[in-house]
Amino acid sequence: MQNQESYQEARLLLSKNLEKGRAKLSAEEKLKCDIAQAIIYEHDQKRLQAASIYYNLSQKLPIYLERAIINGLTAPASAKRQALLLTIFRDSRSQKSKWLPFLKSNVQQVLLKWTDIENFAQDTKTNASLFCEHIITAISRFYSNISIQKLAQYCKLKEDQAYELLENMIITERLQAQIDQQQGYIYFQHTEQCTIEEFCTNLYSICQ
Repeated sequence: MQNQESYQEARLLLSKNLEKGRAKLSAEEKLKCDIAQAIIYEHDQKRLQAASIYYNLSQKLPIYLERAIINGLTAPASAKRQALLLTIFRDSRSQKSKWLPFLKSNVQQVLLKWTDIENFAQDTKTNASLFCEHIITAISRFYSNISIQKLAQYCKLKEDQAYELLENMIITERLQAQIDQQQGYIYFQHTEQCTIEEFCTNLYSICQ
C-alpha cells in the first residue's frame, strides 16, 4: 500500500493544516488534507475509512477510484463495507476497472475462488488472508453449521487462527453465530435465506 515516506508526509501535512482549523483552509488545502487522511487510514489498515475517503475524492480526482476499490475490497466484513462496495459497483466508472468481476463477486457475496483472491492480492500487494472474513460470511449464508476444521481449510488458516477470527467477528457483531468448542462446530444464525440456485453455485465454488 502506501510507503512509510508518504505516510510521514501525510501526518505532517495533516497536523500542520489542522492547527489552522478546517474552516480556515482553502479548498485546495482541504483536498490535500483529505488525501493525507486517506493515506493515513490506509497505512493504519483502517481500510473501510480509507475507501470511503478515496471514493469521495474520486468524484474530483478519478485516479483515486482504484484505491477506493482496493481498500473497500480488503476491508473487514460488515454491512458498511457491503454498502460501500455496492455504491462503487453501481458507479458507471467502475465498469472500466480491471477488478470489476472480482468486485461483483464480493458485492453478490458469493464464495470467492482462491485463484482470484491470490491474483488480486499479488497485483495489489495486499494479503490474501484479508478475504477470510468474506469467505466466512458467504459460507454462513448457505450452511446452518460447519466444522471449524473444514472452515479453516476453506480459509487456508490453522484451526486456532480460525477460532480467533470467528470469535472476533461474533464479538464485534459482524457474524451472527455460536461456537461449540467441545464439538468443534460453528452454528450460524440465519437472518436471510438463499435460493437453491445460489446454494448450488456456491457449493460448486467450494468444491473447486
